[in-house]
Amino acid sequence: MNTVLKTLIAAGIAASFGLNAMAADAPADKPPMRKHMERMKAMPPEQRAEERKAMREEMRGMTPEQRASKRREIREQLEKIPPEQRAERRKEMREHWEEMPPDERREMREKMKGHLENMTPEQRAERRKEMRERFEKMSPEERRQFKRDMGERGGKQPPFSDHPGDR
Repeated sequence: MNTVLKTLIAAGIAASFGLNAMAADAPADKPPMRKHMERMKAMPPEQRAEERKAMREEMRGMTPEQRASKRREIREQLEKIPPEQRAERRKEMREHWEEMPPDERREMREKMKGHLENMTPEQRAERRKEMRERFEKMSPEERRQFKRDMGERGGKQPPFSDHPGDR
């Protein structure tokens, strides 16, 4: 019995070394979101556009489940970012949106609107739930900024009980 046990332990150790060697040979995962964003900032606009296009193509090639998993992973990474950096990121995104040509902005709005209209009731409920959770996780300053931004846009009020009209 001892011989069998010793053999199994030795085989386990050998397999462990083999797996470690395979893992060392495997290519490293993609850089974390923060490093990727820094790399994108350093790129010239044309190269950044190409990078975004490649990322979109990669997402289109995924199954819906894979896309959902990838979005969840990105969202989790974004939630780890400190509030100051999140605010800076939102500011940059808003500036990008405002710098966008009106035709492109209108096209983006139509795409988003079409996506929202084609959602099933279950997807809509899930989206509302996620939005509420994100709103609840925001710091008081982030909430105030969010309310101000929503009020400036003059759009629909968010689906929370605590919305911009409650000032």
